[in-house]
Amino acid sequence: MTTFAILPRWWITVAALTVTAILLSPFYWVLVGSFMTPTELFSGHIWPKHFALENWSVALSRLWPHIQNSLIVSAAASAGTLLITAPAAYGLVWRKPRGRQTLMVFTLMTQMLPAIVFVIPLFIVFTKINLVNTLFGLILADMTFTIPFALIMLSAYMKDLPYELVEAALVDGAGQLRAFLMIVLPMTLPGVITVGVFSFLIPWGDLIFALSLITDGGLQPLTLELYKAVGQYGIDWSFLLPGSVLTAVPAVLFVIVASRFIVAGVTRGAIK
Repeated sequence: MTTFAILPRWWITVAALTVTAILLSPFYWVLVGSFMTPTELFSGHIWPKHFALENWSVALSRLWPHIQNSLIVSAAASAGTLLITAPAAYGLVWRKPRGRQTLMVFTLMTQMLPAIVFVIPLFIVFTKINLVNTLFGLILADMTFTIPFALIMLSAYMKDLPYELVEAALVDGAGQLRAFLMIVLPMTLPGVITVGVFSFLIPWGDLIFALSLITDGGLQPLTLELYKAVGQYGIDWSFLLPGSVLTAVPAVLFVIVASRFIVAGVTRGAIK
């Protein structure tokens, strides 16, 4: 009998709640601190005496244009990533083109390198084709990371696809494109949605590419405007803390939505 089976269940509950509280404590301080004045923040209070709601109004008004930029970049990068990688993963796994192993090895290698390695080459190339200080250039830069990630993830989903269903559709007269749209995509929908969500979150939290490729204040995304709170002579906590919460909210919502698709079976119910 294992140790966990011997221990009373309430001890396990207490331990789980303790670990959860420890892990969530930084977010608690960010959330509570966003309603405090700088004086209260560093005076050791665990709860604000007077809720400084002006922190949120200032942060929201300052961040709103940049939130729109981040939404455009993240949504476009996610959509473009899925349009490229969904058919590419299907082709690599089931059409078996030559050089697919080399391509997958190269894709894995790109995931092992830090983003800073790609910044200088991208900046040089984008400068020559006038894509610096454009949202389209930032979208392409973010897709250099989302596409390899999505290709690896979707290839794993495609391997579990019962290809017999696709072959049956081809025998019935459907072409490869129709079989992909009508058979493959519906069966791999949990994987496609999950990859789409993470392909949205990667550009949403990006700072390196935005810091290197965007200098126009009107085009800067959310993370870059938030980064300005850290100055040479101090940190603007009244803006940084509510801004951090506003930045985290979409990510939390997307993860909650994606959780049901992550645990869903890719081919559940396809073959009886």
